[in-house]
Amino acid sequence: MQKRTPDALEDRLSRPGPAEREHFAKLRALCLGAGLDENGNLVQLRGPLFLDFEASSLSSASWPIEVGISRLLEGRRIVTQSKLIKPRASWPEDDWDPKSEEVHGIKRSELNEGEDPDAVSRWILNEAKHSALVSDAPEYDQKWLDRLLGQPGPQIAYFDEILWDAFSEEGVVSPGRLHRAYKNMRNRKVTHRAGADAANLCCAWRAGIGK
Repeated sequence: MQKRTPDALEDRLSRPGPAEREHFAKLRALCLGAGLDENGNLVQLRGPLFLDFEASSLSSASWPIEVGISRLLEGRRIVTQSKLIKPRASWPEDDWDPKSEEVHGIKRSELNEGEDPDAVSRWILNEAKHSALVSDAPEYDQKWLDRLLGQPGPQIAYFDEILWDAFSEEGVVSPGRLHRAYKNMRNRKVTHRAGADAANLCCAWRAGIGK
């Protein structure tokens, strides 16, 4: 049997195998553990940030009226925040849809007392640092996030994909964890308010993780 020198053995142990590469790629995608920021400094990643928007309508010209975020902290504690958004002057007023108002229950007049969209943008970007943004409808929420920011924003991941990535090993799904997550979702009422709906996603994530 060929003997390996200490240097060769050390080199072999220092190189991650396929399973390790997959594991750490998954951690990076979910923003779990630690990583490097844009300056090469070691930072503690903050995990998924669950996000939801309510909007003026579902049209291509629609604009965001409320945003909610929810995050799982240590001790399995969930923190949720939401903000009403005062419309920008450039957003088309005639896009306001009374049928959408019936769904979310937010009156157009309430938005006059909403928060400045630039301030909300700064808040969102700060909260999203070292986090993976996650939504159950990124095809809409990405559009509204970009419209709020006035430019392309951080990429929003699809909730189902995050669950499958997190609760599988080498392509083998953990059905127990997925079942707990989706059962939790089914048992929660969709309120069509941004904070509560973002919290529903976070609660399902916590249920999938388990104790």
